[in-house]
Amino acid sequence: MSEALVMALPGAQVRERGTSGSMNLLERLRSGDSAALQTFIENTQQQAYRLAFSLLQNRDQCQDVLQDSYLTVFEKIHQLRDAAALKSWFSQIVVNRCRQQMRLRTWEEVPDAPEPPTCLAEKLDVQAALAELTTIERTVLTLREVMDLSYQEIAQVLSIPLGTVRSRLANARARLLTKLTPDGRVPQ
Repeated sequence: MSEALVMALPGAQVRERGTSGSMNLLERLRSGDSAALQTFIENTQQQAYRLAFSLLQNRDQCQDVLQDSYLTVFEKIHQLRDAAALKSWFSQIVVNRCRQQMRLRTWEEVPDAPEPPTCLAEKLDVQAALAELTTIERTVLTLREVMDLSYQEIAQVLSIPLGTVRSRLANARARLLTKLTPDGRVPQ
């Protein structure tokens, strides 16, 4: 099974499934069907990678986190009761594994300061701007904008009140805009 996880991680397309597709997939996962795990990986890996990368900013650590997350899904799928919650349940697993990885990470070298941007495209480097946000800001933005979770699902994933999700998301968007443009305005 571990070999299937490693082989499945790079490059598949994300496809949305309706509740009936999720229920069928959930039942197959619960029965231990490794083909169902492969399907689940293919359907979720791009968004899960984006989520992990937004938190960790390290490709190798993202791959490790994703493998561990998919293994957790396979081992603990029987704990999930509602097929509609599969996406948010999996997102919560990825976020928790990223948090564990961040706690274990040691900073061996402080990166050099980047050179000043020379063109507008460099000034609007979203990935660099995201890297400057706090972990919680990156997490909330990624869950909403990349994983496309609802505010309620984000509240469940992060175990925080709905109002806190709204305020953190608004603050994160404002800080990201400030990081992208010195005057905090969207360029014309």
